[in-house]
Amino acid sequence: MTALPLEEIPRRVLKRAQYEAFEFELVGEQIRVRNASYVDPENHEYELTIAEGIPIQCTCPADARFDSPCKHRVAVAIRRPILDLVTEVQSKNTGETPRLRVGNSAEERH
Repeated sequence: MTALPLEEIPRRVLKRAQYEAFEFELVGEQIRVRNASYVDPENHEYELTIAEGIPIQCTCPADARFDSPCKHRVAVAIRRPILDLVTEVQSKNTGETPRLRVGNSAEERH
């Protein structure tokens, strides 16, 4: 199961989230996503806000422009270990006990 409803995400966005060369970096309690598919990846770097294990906001123009999640949010949502890491960091910062998720789902195969 993913944190975003995949059936509501346009197919082209889901495909791009799966195959583009994304790099992920933990920055505080956010994730920085860099798209290394571009010649100038430093100009394709965005910050994602995660709340309760769900990527809720991205600083990219597409996230503000469209109703559905951007490819960066989807890319993080389908990579469960990244969300688990952010959730763990957020839990430590708030004093909550982090929850461990175990399993192998189809969206983790990329």
